[in-house]
Amino acid sequence: MQEIKTGIIRFPGSNCDFDTLKYFQKDPVFGPEFIWYKDRVFKKYDLYVLPGGFAFGDRYYVEATGEYEHNPGKMAKSAPVMETIHRAAMLGLPILGICNGFQILAHAGLLPGSLEKNASGKFYCDFTNCRVEGRSFFGDRTLLGRSFNIPVAHGYGRYVVDDKKYQEMEKNSQVFLKYLGFNPNGSSHDIAGVCNKEGNIFGMMPHPERSPDGQLFLEAFKKYILQL
Repeated sequence: MQEIKTGIIRFPGSNCDFDTLKYFQKDPVFGPEFIWYKDRVFKKYDLYVLPGGFAFGDRYYVEATGEYEHNPGKMAKSAPVMETIHRAAMLGLPILGICNGFQILAHAGLLPGSLEKNASGKFYCDFTNCRVEGRSFFGDRTLLGRSFNIPVAHGYGRYVVDDKKYQEMEKNSQVFLKYLGFNPNGSSHDIAGVCNKEGNIFGMMPHPERSPDGQLFLEAFKKYILQL
């Protein structure tokens, strides 16, 4: 079986980068390696992953004065490596954003909606039940309708989208993951993960790399990528 070359973006403040690297190392078909946030040289991978963490400390500096606003993902969207991510998106290559990576992809305009502060105003860290629906995770129909106990850890995980956009997303099957029973952050319509219209860019707040069912998500990557 061919190797699936996987590029994992590292930003200053990423703290799930090595978790994500080790996650893909569990399956020998994946060849994961890091891409530094300052790297402008485009290198084609079979899969690009933006891991969780606190890129740039979740801070956005308007000027080099020490003044900043707390806005996860906003600073990272302008990092040099995002030129590679935008190019990969244009080429239709698979991209996944996990937690902070989801926030970055939303800020970059590659995924609809925005991620706001949790309705509770507090950081939340625990396992949550989630149901796979819509297009399923990277189109894997074997996961459709199934629920999984997946960890979350975020303070800005409340997915916000207006009703008109939500109806459009539902029509296009772009909502692929929802919280089941308990919504840990107050997300609109219990949304935990969405994809773009083309179905090659996915963002999710829960952490598949920490899930006891993580192997099933790795299998979904393989199915999707090996059929391209």
